[in-house]
Amino acid sequence: MSEELKRLSENYCLGQYKELEKDLENFILKNKEAIKKFKETELEMHLDVDSPSDELAIKLYILKTRSINPDTEIKKELVEIEKEIWIQGEKLKSSPDRNKVAIEWCKSHAPGWRDNWVFAALYIFEQNKGYYLRLLE
Repeated sequence: MSEELKRLSENYCLGQYKELEKDLENFILKNKEAIKKFKETELEMHLDVDSPSDELAIKLYILKTRSINPDTEIKKELVEIEKEIWIQGEKLKSSPDRNKVAIEWCKSHAPGWRDNWVFAALYIFEQNKGYYLRLLE
């Protein structure tokens, strides 16, 4: 098991993804028709996949949108930026330029953070696949 998957599993077992679980539920319910249309158009026509599964449709739709709940994700990213501001302040032994640290964090870490968040959403989907698939019915 990769280190990232091990960390995800541990955090999931500790209940650290409860908010993401709820966001994923809301995402599927809110995008139910869009996911079905995506399955019929993009998967069947563009990828030439005959009768793609709902599981494949949901997973690929998540990957396509790369966001489950933008409000939650932005708040989580802001927490990470605040941590980085604190770290930089400790290193400098003074207050860092908050804007500069935020911009640097976004350049250096935001894409990877987003990738990890999407990966976590897919992991959660996989752990509760039956429940999430029933939401699409």
